[in-house]
Amino acid sequence: MNKGLNIIFQALDADHVLARIVWREQDSGGGSLTLEIPVRSAASAPKSNAELQADARALAVRFARAFADTIEG
Repeated sequence: MNKGLNIIFQALDADHVLARIVWREQDSGGGSLTLEIPVRSAASAPKSNAELQADARALAVRFARAFADTIEG
């Protein structure tokens, strides 16, 4: 996997999907941060794939900033 943010959606059941958000700081070596968040599926709360990607990206950025603040503090 390359440096940056990768978002994968996996169906859990009729009403939920699992958003797997992976953040890597380096192309090789180093660590990665993976969040797995169950969310309502498009069938129960209609959103386009682009909207789901944007929501997941915003959540990942907020989490990464909070995580960095915790380490620095």
